[in-house]
Amino acid sequence: MKLYDASSIEAAPWSDTAEGGKARSFLVPLFQQGTQAFFGDRSTLRLLSVDDLLIPLSINEAEYDNSYFFSMYARYIASQRAAIATLDWSPAMASGASSVLSGLGALLKATQIDRCIQVDNWPSLRNMAAPLSAGQIRRITDFLAARYPEHAILFPALSPATHAPLLNRLKEEGYAVAYMSYTRMLLPHGVELSRRVRENRRRDARLLEASGYEVVDGRDMPGCAPRLAELYQMLNREKYKTNPPISPAFFEACLRGEMVRFRLVVKDGRIDTFYGFMVKDDVLYSPAAGYELSIPQEVGLYRILNNLLMREALERGIAIETGGGADSFKVLRGDRPVPRYNAVYVRHLPVRRRLGWGLLQRLANDVLLKVTRAILQGIDEAVVGFDSIPETFTPPFMTPRESAERLRRDLDALEREVEAASALEGRTLADRLPALTKALEDWPFPPPRVVGLRQRLDGLARRQEEEKRSRRASLRAQRAVVARQLLEGASTLGDATVVVHHLGEIAPQQLRALAEQLCKAAAYTAVALTGMQGGTVMIVAATTPGLVQRGVEASQVLAQAAPAVEGKAEGGPEVAWAEGSRPEGAAAALEAARRYLEARLD
Repeated sequence: MKLYDASSIEAAPWSDTAEGGKARSFLVPLFQQGTQAFFGDRSTLRLLSVDDLLIPLSINEAEYDNSYFFSMYARYIASQRAAIATLDWSPAMASGASSVLSGLGALLKATQIDRCIQVDNWPSLRNMAAPLSAGQIRRITDFLAARYPEHAILFPALSPATHAPLLNRLKEEGYAVAYMSYTRMLLPHGVELSRRVRENRRRDARLLEASGYEVVDGRDMPGCAPRLAELYQMLNREKYKTNPPISPAFFEACLRGEMVRFRLVVKDGRIDTFYGFMVKDDVLYSPAAGYELSIPQEVGLYRILNNLLMREALERGIAIETGGGADSFKVLRGDRPVPRYNAVYVRHLPVRRRLGWGLLQRLANDVLLKVTRAILQGIDEAVVGFDSIPETFTPPFMTPRESAERLRRDLDALEREVEAASALEGRTLADRLPALTKALEDWPFPPPRVVGLRQRLDGLARRQEEEKRSRRASLRAQRAVVARQLLEGASTLGDATVVVHHLGEIAPQQLRALAEQLCKAAAYTAVALTGMQGGTVMIVAATTPGLVQRGVEASQVLAQAAPAVEGKAEGGPEVAWAEGSRPEGAAAALEAARRYLEARLD
C-alpha cells in the first residue's frame, strides 16, 4: 500500500480504462487545487493504492465549520439543526430539538468527532465505494490505524441498494454502522408504475417541449462555470440552506474533465437551469444542479430539471439516484427512499474517543433514523429499510444492477421476438403484431434499443399493411373473374338475372363480397351462393333494391334454403346469410332457393 498527495498524485498507477480516466480527471484537480478552492472546506487529501485500486482519503482534525462533505459534526449536528427549520414542527418543539442537538454537538466536539479519515470519499459524488473484500478491508484498516492512530476510520454514505455486501463485510471486520441520511432511487425496469406516475412523467416531459428552452451540452458553452455556480448557489445555498457550497473552480475542473457531464437548459443564450451527472455501476447521479429562482414557478423549471435527469438515466436503461428532499414530488414520479449509512472503526482509539462515537451512533440510530422514518411514512407508502440497523444488510428492493440486467434480458427477448416476427407473413404476422406493439409502447423514455425495435416493428406493420392491400387487390381481381363467369352462366327470369351456384372452399367474407358484387351487375339481380369452410357450409343470398321493392328479399330466400343445411338465417332484405352443419344439404339448399325465386319472378 502507498499514499499519494498533491505533489505525487500524477505518478499514481492510474488505470488506462475509461473509468480510470474519469477518476484521474476528477481527483487530480481536486488534490492539486485543494478542497478549499472547490468547496470552501479544509481537508487533507491522500490517495491510497491497494492492489489495483486507488482510493481517495480525506483526513480531518477539528474543522467543525466544514460542510458535511468532510465533517461528521456538520453531518449530524449543524445540518440537522438547519433541517429543523424546514419541518412542520411547533416553535417549542423545534427550539427544544435544536437545543438538544447543540448540547450533543458540544459533547461530540469534546470527543474530537471530526478527527477522522474518510475512506473512498469522493466529495459531491455518490456510489463510488470500491467493492472491497474482507481481506482488503482488514489491510486498509490496519494500515490506517498504524499510520494515523488518533483518527477514526470511516467509510461514508453507503447505501444497501448498491453496497449491501460492503456494509456486511465492514460490520464483520469490526466497523460500527450509524444511520447517516436517506436518498431516493428510481429503477429503470421491473417495477409496476401506477397510471398516475406515468401521466406525471408525461406531463413533465411536455413542459420542455412547450417552454422554448433547448438543452445544450456544457462543453458547447465555454465560460459557463460562473453561471453554473450562481445557479447552484440560488437553489442549494439560498433556497435550501443545508447543502454544501460549490465554487466556480469546481465547475471549471469538471467541465474540463470526464467524470461529470453537464446539460444546460438555455433560452435566448441565457442558462436558466443546469444539471451535472455521472454514472457508476448502472446508477446515474447528479452531483450538482441549479435553476434561476426568479423565473415564475408555472414555467416548471424544477419539473423540467427533474424530468431531464430521469430521461438521462432511463434512456440509458439504468437507475437514477434522485437524492433526498422534495419527497412529495418525487414519490409521484415513481422513486423510493433508501437509507445511507456511515461505517466507522474506532477500536484503536482511547475510551473517551470511542464514547463520542457511541453517542453519535445512538443519536443516528435511535433518533435520526426514527424521525426520518416517521417523516417518510407520512408521504410515501413504499418505505422499507428504515426500522432499525439490520443484523445483515440486504437491498430494500431490486438493486439497480438487477433492474438494469433484467431490462437488458427483456430487451434481448423482445429483440428475438421482433426478429422472429419479421419472418412471418399474412394472418400469422397480423396476429403477432398487437402484442409486440403493446410490449414496446409503454416506455415514456425509451432506451435506444426500444426505439430501434419500435422502428423495426413499424416497418413490419407497414409491410403487413402492404401485404394486406395486395391481398385485397388480388381477391378483388379473383372475385371479378368469378363474378364474370357466374354472370355468363346466369339464368334470366323475366327482367331479373338469377345466379345460383356452389363455389366449394371459400372464406365467408369472400362469399358475401362476391354476392354483393354480383348484385351490381344489373338493376334486378338475385343471388344464392353456397360455399364450404372446413366442415361448415355457408349460404349467402342477395337481392338488389329493385327486387326488394317487388317483395323479393334475400332473407326470404334464406328462409327457404337454410333448413336444408340446418342453418339459421341472419341478415336483412338485401343481404342475408347462414351457416349450417350439413354440408351434404348444400345442393338441396340451392334448389330450394332456385324454386323460390322462380315462383316469385316468373
